[in-house]
Amino acid sequence: MSAESKGPPRVVVTGMGVASPLGCEVPEFWAKVTSGVVATAPVTRFSTAGYPTDQAAEVDPAGLDEDGLDGAAALPRSVRYAHHATARALAEAGLTGPEAAGAADPRRAGIVLGTVMGTRPHLEELRRRGRDLGEDPSWDTPQLLAASPARRFALHGPRQVVGAGCAAGNTALSLAADLIRSGRAEVMVAGGVDELSEAVFQLFTTLRAVAPDRARPFDRDRRGMLPSEGAAVLVLESLDHARRRGATPLAELRGWSVAAEAYHMTAPHPEGRGIRRCMEQSLARAELTPRQVDHVSAHGTGTPASDGLEALCLAEYFGTHGGRPGVSSVKGMLGHAQGGASALEAVVCVQAVRTGVVPGNPTMREPDGKCADLDLIPGTHREQPVHTALSNAFGFGGNTSTVVFSTC
Repeated sequence: MSAESKGPPRVVVTGMGVASPLGCEVPEFWAKVTSGVVATAPVTRFSTAGYPTDQAAEVDPAGLDEDGLDGAAALPRSVRYAHHATARALAEAGLTGPEAAGAADPRRAGIVLGTVMGTRPHLEELRRRGRDLGEDPSWDTPQLLAASPARRFALHGPRQVVGAGCAAGNTALSLAADLIRSGRAEVMVAGGVDELSEAVFQLFTTLRAVAPDRARPFDRDRRGMLPSEGAAVLVLESLDHARRRGATPLAELRGWSVAAEAYHMTAPHPEGRGIRRCMEQSLARAELTPRQVDHVSAHGTGTPASDGLEALCLAEYFGTHGGRPGVSSVKGMLGHAQGGASALEAVVCVQAVRTGVVPGNPTMREPDGKCADLDLIPGTHREQPVHTALSNAFGFGGNTSTVVFSTC
């Protein structure tokens, strides 16, 4: 790494944690993501009678390490996922345990998590059990997602829960990075979390956007998305702070951008203005060109309209500038984890930069002809040098966000 300039602090990643349908440890998650393992399976949480599919992706709670988490069984699953991912990320960063004493000032260490459903799925579950929700209204607060791990891990700095639709994970990373660059924090836990919700099943069924069997991003015969759940957390800190305490960065969060085009409640602008603006601004902040991007972790939900527009924007934006990055979407394997989706995809980007391996599109049988100008990665993975990876995330209400990770 080069020496810190006198400008704003550089933001680096020093730890990561996941709670996902493909495993609750980063090595297991990464091994499965690059092996083409598909996590979607019949739903066990609620009856899917009357829905067009019984498929979704669920986290196995047996994979959660909840030692020291009082009353874990009674907590909303989303809170449990956030705790597990935060614990793992802080441990990798060397910010937990006796050896971490004094490594970070708790007043300058905070947490920002993105979500779509907050704790509502827990209320749905309580209702299915026949419980009167008036007995315990305390679960009806999304702030619990950040407040609970903040108390447990002594994160006494900035704290926020972000509701930015399915762009929430990247938006949380962007806000956390801004806090570090502005000097308001030195360490931030950031990412996204959501748990499987029957309300999401109902919503996407109404929109006729649920796949009958598997999600097939960018496939000619793609028919929709599949709901999922999970959490991912990244420990972000200033490069200077990481160096002072002897931490080894995993990657640099080089650029980020958030936009709200507000074109339509559920549809993006037909020209993809927010998508393009976020890619342009994130790379401008990173001081990189489109030709320097090696991999794009696409939003790629598997819905006909969304994938088609994203493919058009990617092909035009990168093609115009002479770039041709490898493109893949892990949602064919993981399903769509809503607020947790782009946070999980950020972990994918960091791992790609670290290992020189990028996931493929294993559920894609025949690429859509409209995507011919994209380098869609076939099969399970591709080995290639990855110096820079870009991840896009889009959500209802015109929310868009892009993050860029590079080697240190």
